[in-house]
This record gives sequence, structure tokens and C-alpha cells, in this order.
Amino acid sequence: MERSDAHRTPRRAWLILALGLAVYIVGVFQRASLGVAGVEAERRFGITAAVLSLFSVLQLVVYAGMQVPVGVILDRFGSRRLIATGAALMGIGQLLLAITHSAGVAVAARVLVGAGDAMTFISVLRLIALWFAPARVPVLTQTAGIVGQIGQIVAAYPLVALLRGAGWTTSYLSAASIGLAMA
Repeated sequence: MERSDAHRTPRRAWLILALGLAVYIVGVFQRASLGVAGVEAERRFGITAAVLSLFSVLQLVVYAGMQVPVGVILDRFGSRRLIATGAALMGIGQLLLAITHSAGVAVAARVLVGAGDAMTFISVLRLIALWFAPARVPVLTQTAGIVGQIGQIVAAYPLVALLRGAGWTTSYLSAASIGLAMA
């Protein structure tokens, strides 16, 4: 091991990857959270399903549009800062979604979620490339993508149960707190 790589132990690499994956799971959860709350969102914001679908489309457009800028920012500031910033943006977006009744503010909230989400997976991929041997990168990259989908499952059942039991504000405040805690 070179002197500059002395801190790159296998145990530390797995710990760093686990932390990055935890934020990515939360990111996928935040991304999917509005999709499981469609009927509630229509009522809360006084919109139709067609308008609600624009929330998701806009979020994905932001996610896709941010990929190149995020790559440049990642090169400058590194994965740790981008993962923390992404988690904070998603948390703030969910906080806004929790407290607003305005469709316009809800759109802005989903833009924040999309921007934060854009920062997570690419940063996790960078961690994999930096901390693991090149031969492991393809398998770990695929595994990271699969593991992240746990967030879909958490959004599909526990969030729906929370929405039905505790209501919109409590559910999205909970989602916001998870994102902010990860930051």
C-alpha cells in the first residue's frame, strides 16, 4: 500500500460504501414517495392526476439535466460533500412538501428532491471506483443499483401505511427527517 492509500482498508471501503448506499436507498425512497401518494396529493393540492404526473416528469427532467453539472461538481468537491448536499436537498424538498398546500410550492419541492437525487447515485458510483479494485467495480455498481431499490419497497408499503394512519404532514415530515438526518 502506498502511503497515500494507507487509510483505504477493506473494512473502511465497505463502511463508506454502506453509508453511501444508505443515502441512495433514502434517495430512491424520496423519489418514489409521491408516486404512492397520488390520491392524497390530488386532494391536498387540488389538482388532477394529469397535473400530478407533471410533478414526476419535472423531477425526472431535473434529475437527468443535473447529471453533467453534478459530474463536474463531483470532480471538484468529492462524493462526501455531494452525498450530504443531495440528502439535504431531498430532505428540504420533502419538508416543503409536508407543510404546503400549494401546487406551485409542491412543484418546487419536487425539483429539490430531483436535484438532490441526482447527486446520490453518481456519487456512490464514484465511491465504488475510488475504494474498490477495478475488477469489482462492475458487480458493485450493479449491486448498488439493485440495493437502492429497497427505497421503492419502503415507499410502497411503510409510507402508504403511515399516510393512511398519520396523514400527509406527519408522513412527509418523517421522510424529510430521514433525508436531513442522512445529510
